[in-house]
Amino acid sequence: MSMASPGDGVPVPRDREVLRTPVPPKDFTPDGWKPTWQEFAPSEADKQDAVNRNGPVRVSVWDAQLTTIAAAKAFRSRITIVLSAQVSAVVTAGARDAVYEPLPMPNAAKEGADGHCGIEGLERPSGESRPSWKERLQRVADCFRVVPGA
Repeated sequence: MSMASPGDGVPVPRDREVLRTPVPPKDFTPDGWKPTWQEFAPSEADKQDAVNRNGPVRVSVWDAQLTTIAAAKAFRSRITIVLSAQVSAVVTAGARDAVYEPLPMPNAAKEGADGHCGIEGLERPSGESRPSWKERLQRVADCFRVVPGA
């Protein structure tokens, strides 16, 4: 489906759709549910990965032109829902950027791996209040829609 992964940190084109595959929250229903800030708060694993890479914190997403929904879901070992948004909207809402992030082996050899990306700028910097941070993440969440049937 794709050629080779763009380099680490290369920005995802702003007109691209990105996919996020979170585990469904307890209150999830297929009709009417909307993502919340919690689906975009960096996890402890996201923060540790940034330390290991000596780089910025990234919340995992997939470039929909390089990774199919089925391939993105296959990287998860649990049932997931699929959320989709345009990169330009996510950045306008308060993220710093979406950038490509090559996966390590053995995941790099899997179908769709070339489309792995990360949204940067979702961590809470010192000086930003917790309520303000949650509001910013909610603006990002509001850009995403549930992909029906995925």
